[in-house]
Amino acid sequence: MKIDFPWPEARSVLKLAGPIALTQIGMVLYGTVVMLFVGRLGPVAIASVGLGSMIYFTGFVVGMGVVMGIDSHSSKAFGAGRPDLCGQLLVHTLVLALAVAVPLFFLFGLAGAAFRFIGVDPRAAEGAIGYIRVLRWGVFPGLCFVACRQFLQSMSVTTPLVIAIVAGNLVNAALDAVLVFGRFGAPVLGVRGSAFATLGANAAMFAIVAAAAWSRLSAISFRFHGWHRRLFVDVFALGLPGGMAMVVEVAVFSLVTALVGRLGAEILAAHQLTLNLASLTFMVPMGLSHAAATRVGQALGRDDPRAAAASGRAAAIMGVSFMAATGVAFAAAPRFILGLFGADDALIARATPLLYCGAAFQVFDGAQAVLTGALRGLGSTRRPLLINLLGHWLIGLPVGVTLGFGLGWGATGLWLGLVAGLASVSILLWREWERMTPDDESLALQAAVVRAGASQG
Repeated sequence: MKIDFPWPEARSVLKLAGPIALTQIGMVLYGTVVMLFVGRLGPVAIASVGLGSMIYFTGFVVGMGVVMGIDSHSSKAFGAGRPDLCGQLLVHTLVLALAVAVPLFFLFGLAGAAFRFIGVDPRAAEGAIGYIRVLRWGVFPGLCFVACRQFLQSMSVTTPLVIAIVAGNLVNAALDAVLVFGRFGAPVLGVRGSAFATLGANAAMFAIVAAAAWSRLSAISFRFHGWHRRLFVDVFALGLPGGMAMVVEVAVFSLVTALVGRLGAEILAAHQLTLNLASLTFMVPMGLSHAAATRVGQALGRDDPRAAAASGRAAAIMGVSFMAATGVAFAAAPRFILGLFGADDALIARATPLLYCGAAFQVFDGAQAVLTGALRGLGSTRRPLLINLLGHWLIGLPVGVTLGFGLGWGATGLWLGLVAGLASVSILLWREWERMTPDDESLALQAAVVRAGASQG
């Protein structure tokens, strides 16, 4: 493989990744804004929101991953000059989104039993259950938003995504200010008020991207040609392993959050604050991941295998570089960074060791995110699923539990397990990318298969 930096493709990836990263950062800001308001209610409220968000996000990621099966197919169709096929894929994916949302909605109702089984602090568990009962309604507009977002991204349309996330954050902040503390005559809802705020923001975001998707369909004079089982199955078949790979990772973080909850609400608050910081920086490589999936797929669709390989390589280099810089910042100024969130001295003391662990896994987290997207662009989601299972559950989690409870290192030991898991996954995904892009001839074969499929679709 060439070691020179692919500047032309890097600029294309960055142009697409910038708005997407802003969108991802905006979604994390939902949680940040919630913490700013709910944090004034005390550590138990922070822990409740953290637990509730953990359960909701774990389930939502399954659905999101399945819906994101449209990503590779639509990008390749667009690259092959078939925008009409992109529209057909969107309709089928919206049906899939609603089909997945229904069972997730009912599964969220089992959160209380899960908290009792794990032994979470009852004070935090009670608030988290009320939070989830409201927030679970957001799975319907949330998954439909993902379907429309991936459709727009596959056609390199990103401006509506930025507009949606700005509007969503404004709605979220306004409703948080009113509902959490009961201002302007509204009832005092506390933690439940923040859930209503997030639900309203999700609905606003979906309305904006749905309007943008409709406008795009009108621009290409789209006409629905009826139900095609093959399109539905193709999206589902690619998305399900991708969704399971995502949930395998998220479930580890969720389980670690639950295990930290056994150590008390104060430690859980420190964990949640640190995790929110790590999630915020993670949104940049996540944006690069989406861009890599789109650019790799588009390149294969237009029969340009060299551009496909260059796009994935450029995205990976940029993602690792950014996360290396944030890792240095975490390690160099933990007190300053944690203080930006209004943490007192006691909370900073508990969170600082965890932030050092977060600094250690930044590079690995960025690498695995971007490589997952690049591989999805190639149409590979099954092997990344196996890699995530191996790295997180057979390496990372046992290491974390051993250090955290076996050796008594507590939350720090659990976070070191996250470091081990992410390092393993990123190394194995890089080897998988190298295996799938060994030379132009193998990629050219993939491109030919893609174009043949697009012409038949």
